[in-house]
Amino acid sequence: MAYVQAGAVRNMARHRYLVYLIIWLCIFFPALYFKISDRHILDGRIVNTSNNAAHKYFESVIRIDYKDLTKVCNSPQIIEHGDEGNIGLLNTSLTLQGVIVLTRHGDRGPMNHIRNIDDIDCGTSANSEYNDYLEFLQNISSLQFLGPFHESPLYPSENTCSLSQLTPVGISQMLKLGRILRSVYSPLFSFANSDDIIIYSTKYRRTFQSALAFAYAILSPDVLSKITFKESDSYSYCFDHCACSITDKIHLKIKQSYSRRLKRREVIKKLIQRLHTIVHVMSNVKVDPYILRDSIMTYVCHGAPLPCYQDDCVTTENVRELFKYLDWDLERYAKHGQLHKYGLLKSYGFALNMAKNLLKMVSEGKPRLVLYSGHDLTSQYLLSALGVLNSQTIIPYYASRLVFEVYRDNTLDTPDPSKDFYFRVIFNGLDVTRTVLFCTSGFYSAGPTDQADYLCPIESAIRFIHEDYFTAFNASNFKEACDKQP
Repeated sequence: MAYVQAGAVRNMARHRYLVYLIIWLCIFFPALYFKISDRHILDGRIVNTSNNAAHKYFESVIRIDYKDLTKVCNSPQIIEHGDEGNIGLLNTSLTLQGVIVLTRHGDRGPMNHIRNIDDIDCGTSANSEYNDYLEFLQNISSLQFLGPFHESPLYPSENTCSLSQLTPVGISQMLKLGRILRSVYSPLFSFANSDDIIIYSTKYRRTFQSALAFAYAILSPDVLSKITFKESDSYSYCFDHCACSITDKIHLKIKQSYSRRLKRREVIKKLIQRLHTIVHVMSNVKVDPYILRDSIMTYVCHGAPLPCYQDDCVTTENVRELFKYLDWDLERYAKHGQLHKYGLLKSYGFALNMAKNLLKMVSEGKPRLVLYSGHDLTSQYLLSALGVLNSQTIIPYYASRLVFEVYRDNTLDTPDPSKDFYFRVIFNGLDVTRTVLFCTSGFYSAGPTDQADYLCPIESAIRFIHEDYFTAFNASNFKEACDKQP
């Protein structure tokens, strides 16, 4: 009898523990659900995914709308026509002779391993332009026109966020940009002759794929297939003027300056250290606010949940604080006294190559279009050399464009052809010609439509590159400037 009673007591105790466990689970899981779901507001956009993605088998994914934080992403929806071409369309005394375009590649995956990267969907919503482009690539009969890139993948993975690689969103950005510029320039001159077009890309897959998408959108398929792509080994398009002993020393001074600014901001410094630990998987990644921003952009630009690690999570407000600090820092970064010199040395080979193409436009009437597909640093170096320095030019957004338009004045016929030609500089749709350091005098007013529109003489650019380029170093050539102490 005692054994029966003892067994009954044990059974009652087990039932009681089971009831307690059920009650605890009923309380814990709903609370956990609401805690997680409260972290972000969802905008309910449905985005197309692909069954080919290794880690995705869903028909749709709900993205988070980070609202104002996404301005750094430069989504295809906000890329639009700016000041490009407006002078040529309105002034009959001017003829557009040619266009040089430097682009930053489109949206890419992070440069460093970040937490939960396999759960981030980097796909784009389905649209006819994107689908038509993929169909065009799949039906190309020969890849020889791609030159050194003929063995490279023509487009990125459908949904995967691969380290440093272009995403489908990046393709969409470049298609939109090419289409906009085609609508601007096609009434002004023809892109029908492949001999009139030169396309350069750095050796990286993301810049090549960006160049190909842009070229498809601005040219006809027949013309595109007759152009041979050219490759540059360097970020800066330095060509034959790459090695320079003092550039590392100048760059160190610039980095030391922004490191000192960060040290004086103890609260933001601690925030950066904390977010760095949460976001980055590898311990060898340098703690740096700009590296951190690049990594966090992968979540923000693709509407993915911000990461957590060891019960600590990145919040939207944390990201807003980081971005606000970097906006503040970039304004000071742009004013660093050594930045102009650094840009001059890093972009000298690029400036020479551009000058060669400018002179051909003037003397031979071609090329009509020159594309350089590059990086944020490519644009930063060149704009710094030109003296166009502000917070927007230090880290240009994905799919940023820097456009040089070359015009001929039809009312002039001088013995020196270079005196008949002018150019203007447009960065992300905004005319910045007036801020170019060698264009402060000798302007040509573009006409009665807008007295604020000015053109800079081509001869000013040629004189700057061949005679005045190294004045800031009190030197006469590249080697001499590189031997100077910063």
